[in-house]
Amino acid sequence: MERRDFITAGVAATVAAGTLAAGRAEADNDQGIVGSWFGTVTATNPPLGQFNDLISFHDHGIVTESRRYLVTPTPIGPLLETTGHGAWEKTGGRRFEAFFRFMLQNADTGEPVGTDNVRLFLTLDRRGDALTGTFESQIKNTSDALLITVTGDYSATRITV
Repeated sequence: MERRDFITAGVAATVAAGTLAAGRAEADNDQGIVGSWFGTVTATNPPLGQFNDLISFHDHGIVTESRRYLVTPTPIGPLLETTGHGAWEKTGGRRFEAFFRFMLQNADTGEPVGTDNVRLFLTLDRRGDALTGTFESQIKNTSDALLITVTGDYSATRITV
């Protein structure tokens, strides 16, 4: 083998190994979204502002989400919300969908209002440490009738040691 052919083969092998290692690193990071995250919720329709949340994606498709319990302002008045519980699934590649539900009550009277039913559509970045996507929140009364739908953007960073 001539020296030039040897160098060309060496460069090709190095590039292939680097590509394989990068692919393996992404695959090794395939814990997917399992773990805990610090998120930012931005309601854009209607424009209700922004707040932070904590969300944990557990093995076997379980999700829990929490935020400050007092939710204001809302078009239906000040609300108190429980922690949200639900499920998640991988929908392809680095894409995920989650659904969780909160119980709601009127912050002034304590009367039950209904539920907040949230659906997240998420994409995990290649490094596995950031999520971006959108959400839809359907607030329903105690008879399960839709009161309001809120949509917007969602982003989160993985909580690590």
